[in-house]
Amino acid sequence: MASRRAAVAAALRYAGVAATAAAATVLGTRLAGPVTPRAESRAGPPLPSTVLNLVPWKISLPYGADTTQVTQPGLAELSDAYFRVVSAVQFTVPVNGAVQAGSVYPRCELREMNVDGTGAAWSTTSGTHTMEIVQRITHLPKVKPQLVAGQVHDAAEYVLLIRLDEDKLHVVYRDRSVAVLEPHYPLGTTFTVRIAAGDGFIDVYYNNARAAHIAASRTGCYFKAGCYLQTNPSKGDAPDDYGQVEIFDLRLIHTP
Repeated sequence: MASRRAAVAAALRYAGVAATAAAATVLGTRLAGPVTPRAESRAGPPLPSTVLNLVPWKISLPYGADTTQVTQPGLAELSDAYFRVVSAVQFTVPVNGAVQAGSVYPRCELREMNVDGTGAAWSTTSGTHTMEIVQRITHLPKVKPQLVAGQVHDAAEYVLLIRLDEDKLHVVYRDRSVAVLEPHYPLGTTFTVRIAAGDGFIDVYYNNARAAHIAASRTGCYFKAGCYLQTNPSKGDAPDDYGQVEIFDLRLIHTP
């Protein structure tokens, strides 16, 4: 147990952020709870679930006949070459990875869930819904260097993306760039993105400064975080090339 605590503490010192959220209901704000320490049951590096609170998530992985999707409680014990702890939780997606039904590109990506195991589905016009990610993008494919590092999706389609196109880090809404977060993003640079939806708007904050304020009336919404490539071998990228994102901290806040 001491070795795991030491490894997690080192990862948190490196990131400079806390990887667990306070579990409380304060002034009507429901915050996704903290990671609960578990008895040591395996050798090797710490599990992603000891660094991030993965209780309200499931994950799509870039392998299997249609992509492997892992829900709780299996996600709490998951660690593999595509989803593992380095200095943070690392999401890696090969260009030739398996593709989820309805998509054309591979991903290693978390999808927001309710604690009862059903898919989260909230409205931008009722309550306030916030996701905050402390992350860095560390690798892009060479021919089409593009990936999504966070998004809002509704019942039918994506609503908003945090996307890196070569070195342009920006906010995409309905296939249109609505805010440039970094015109020349250096790979490996840590940044914080906060997406807050409520009162019929979606606000995006970049390193605590508001970058976008978008009118949006959507239902059936949920957050996604991780690495969603925007390329495949048909675009000319080598099958063994890859995209990679590392997340130091990931929090959800929902208020009525």
